[in-house]
Amino acid sequence: MIKTTLCVGLLDKDSKRQEVTTLDAYKVAANIFAATTGGATITEGTGVYTHDDGTVVIEPTLVCVIYGAEKESIYKAVEQLKVSLNQEAIAFEQCESNSMFI
Repeated sequence: MIKTTLCVGLLDKDSKRQEVTTLDAYKVAANIFAATTGGATITEGTGVYTHDDGTVVIEPTLVCVIYGAEKESIYKAVEQLKVSLNQEAIAFEQCESNSMFI
């Protein structure tokens, strides 16, 4: 089964501040994943990101793990997350996993 991990920073790409609370970002992400990929496991983390303009930020981050979803549906979710949370980029990792739903 394919496992996808997304790391979604929560600082706004323009203001470099958190404009959407972590709880609201969870809700946005959960709704997007439910509609596009069938679901995800979402946890909190801390990320370090260098913006295109060279600004380095340490930011609260949602770590989202999705199993078995088609790449196209994940791309759709990523684009919606980027717009909804005003993100410059979202880290995307995909690998084959010895996983199953039981």
